Amino acid sequence: MDLIAEEVGLNKGTLYHYYSSKSAILFELLSDQVDGTLALVHQVPPGGTVTERLRKLVELQVEHVSTKHDELVVFFQEIPWIQKNLSKDQAADLRRRIDEYERFTRQLLNAGVRSGELRELDPNMIMYSIIGILAYVPNWFRQSSSKSRATLVRELADFVLAGVLAR
Repeated sequence: MDLIAEEVGLNKGTLYHYYSSKSAILFELLSDQVDGTLALVHQVPPGGTVTERLRKLVELQVEHVSTKHDELVVFFQEIPWIQKNLSKDQAADLRRRIDEYERFTRQLLNAGVRSGELRELDPNMIMYSIIGILAYVPNWFRQSSSKSRATLVRELADFVLAGVLAR
């Protein structure tokens, strides 16, 4: 709380005027990231091949995680602990929205297997592997002259697709 107060230029007590508790701050931070990811899902065109749609989903997510360093480091550290650190209703609300993302991604991967575009791999394994890649981008990527964000987006999308496309 001291660090947050310092960053926003308030004293710690004043933060409680805006947030009832530490868990309220955590819930808002996690909610913002889940909602941002769901907004990306809604940008994936409903038409086109699974390969095109999966590439778009991965590109949008890589672009997003490459610009939200601190927020996403906290997100990926805290999301496994929501049952412990948030109220039952808050945790259930986050879980429902996360499930929406996972359902979309699984359906996309399953459609790719059915169409023959993707190899027959476990959709959960692929989805969580993609999430794992995304989770660590904020830890190491800082845009520099040697690696632009556009290059990062393209190369990671190529990497993911190379692993799942039918040969």
